Amino acid sequence: MNSKPELLAPAGNVESFYAAVQSGANAVYLGLKKFSARATAANFTLGELATIVPYAHKRGVRVYVALNSQVVSGELASLIDTLDALSSLKPDSLIVQDAGIFHIVRRRFPALRLHASTLAAVHNSAGVRVLQAMGARRVVLARELTLEEIEKIYDTTRAELEIFIHGALCYSYSGLCLASGYRGGRSGLRGECVQPCRLKFHQGNKDGYFLSCGDLCGLELVSKVKPIVSAIKIEGRMKPASWVAGVVKAYRLVLDAESLDEEKKAVVEAKELLALNPSRRLSPARLGNAGAAEILTPSRSGSNGLWSATVKSVSADRVLIDLRRPLAIGDRIRPESSKGKEEEAFTVSQFFDTSGAAIQSAQGSTQAYLSCPKPLKPGDKLFKVGTKSEPLPAIWKKIKDAVPRAASIKAARSLTREIFEEYETAAEPGKKEEEILTVKIESSTDLVLALQSSVSRVFLAATKTNLERIAKQRFSPPQMKKLGFSLPPIILEKDMEYYKAAVSWFLKKGFMLWEINNWGHFDLIEKQKGVRLFAGARLNLRNSAAFAQTFDMGCESAVLSLEATRTELCELAGHKIRSRLTVTVYSWPALFTSCLIPAVYMDRPLISPRKEFYYPTTKAGRAEIYADRPVSWLEQLPVLRSLGYRRFLIDAGEGPAKRPGLSEVLRGFSASRIRGVYSLFNFERRPE
Repeated sequence: MNSKPELLAPAGNVESFYAAVQSGANAVYLGLKKFSARATAANFTLGELATIVPYAHKRGVRVYVALNSQVVSGELASLIDTLDALSSLKPDSLIVQDAGIFHIVRRRFPALRLHASTLAAVHNSAGVRVLQAMGARRVVLARELTLEEIEKIYDTTRAELEIFIHGALCYSYSGLCLASGYRGGRSGLRGECVQPCRLKFHQGNKDGYFLSCGDLCGLELVSKVKPIVSAIKIEGRMKPASWVAGVVKAYRLVLDAESLDEEKKAVVEAKELLALNPSRRLSPARLGNAGAAEILTPSRSGSNGLWSATVKSVSADRVLIDLRRPLAIGDRIRPESSKGKEEEAFTVSQFFDTSGAAIQSAQGSTQAYLSCPKPLKPGDKLFKVGTKSEPLPAIWKKIKDAVPRAASIKAARSLTREIFEEYETAAEPGKKEEEILTVKIESSTDLVLALQSSVSRVFLAATKTNLERIAKQRFSPPQMKKLGFSLPPIILEKDMEYYKAAVSWFLKKGFMLWEINNWGHFDLIEKQKGVRLFAGARLNLRNSAAFAQTFDMGCESAVLSLEATRTELCELAGHKIRSRLTVTVYSWPALFTSCLIPAVYMDRPLISPRKEFYYPTTKAGRAEIYADRPVSWLEQLPVLRSLGYRRFLIDAGEGPAKRPGLSEVLRGFSASRIRGVYSLFNFERRPE
């Protein structure tokens, strides 16, 4: 048997942290009150971390702080203060996605170890190499990768790799999902996801949870991943302590097996442990080559938990329930409406039998009353998601008894202001700048129109079809200077050799313009004189330090995140860096990008309970799902110009089959308006 990878457990609160340590985790990952991609978990204060880190270290357990939220412009000063404090607390690593954190830590806090979050969307060996060069000591790979793909990445990079082995799955590639931010302004990249993929959709004469995934369970693959990864990770910072304890114990059993025969027995015992823990339908997911039919659960939302009761009737202060399984005081319950919407969990505090007498528990196949702090309706399902854990004061007492003196936290230093000002240098007043319009197209049929127009640059989607078609055509020097290629956000490992060779061929032919839409793209492009790189919107850049990172990597301009707000635009307008920012004024971006093609018609809309329309398509073997209208800031052009912005982007490439043509959008740019309905996305919203 090979050496054991680290078993990494989640902790959304102190109870789960303690349960993970007691149950055999080698490391625990947790978030702070800010900058966490699980913003709705209880999370931890810096003061709590000052006690928790030494407690874990005393027991040989590492602590990783998930500082993995996307950072917006107005948070930069607070981020620097947080990094300064963390540098004194000495957690074992920070898990990050934001390029700005990489940039600041490498230059100012080199003692802080960094792990690249799965939200960085690393799905091939090129991405691993680039994130390592940016400062990542470990890379958390995308959950869409198969075991075979992970093996190839391991063979190619010999990097420290981490994979998810158990827990909830997202429908979309992490880091590429815009659905929650688009529909409600609550960005999944900032830990605020409202899980639109869990909704019950209507299409034709069918209703279903077409995009809802079951849970990942890689118990039977542990022996295969042992030789190639440094850590196996359990997803679940929103899970209660009892769930964390059970899952950690299950995987500890399998990891500690000393032979294959022992491991087989351990898997059987571990499955029995997992059966006691609430979960959605389990599968090995893409890690075990499972397909969409095995991973998606269209017949039900796959609510997290054991379906334990259904609401029969509701009175003023009590709810009558039909029990399917036993429930007791102290159990955690998550309601699900008849439309499949998951509500916030609550703890059962009072139980009564049908005569009204107070009871401690009730058995299955009976009826009982419970007092509920949440408004419920008849037909709502109640899912058990946890059991009563040790009281919080008792847990804190044990931790503090073991660590009488907490670690000291540095006070904010003048260094913080110095770093902040390095990125937030004021713009030069009154400086005149040339306006630059860039256009992106998907089909080479739009190329003639785009090249003949007055736009400054044209980026053609770098699909294999387009690359091979363009390779056979001749272009004049002015056309070649204007024409570039937009690399796709997803390039699978099996396609890396093709793209490496194709990019090299086009560079030798003099095509120097390239748009970067994944960190791995930097590894594809040879550094040579004349190459011009542009950081695309899919890099999710929203702060000055993040832009500075791409400029250091050779980009001459960077596209602001599609989730940006007017507030952020105003903040950035006062900084010198503004002159190198490109603002997208028209696009129709995919809200979901998934390797799972749902069992729906691709020529009909999916309709949500709120009557929102989503248009599914397939492209390059993946599903892309679009909103029913484009995003347009064309009418905001006067505002943007008044703020000093002079670089604009029209993305006429993405979108459903029926969408405005390039000529219509170009006319809209000239007129600062476009016909039809459109969305402002987050323009009028404030960052949460």
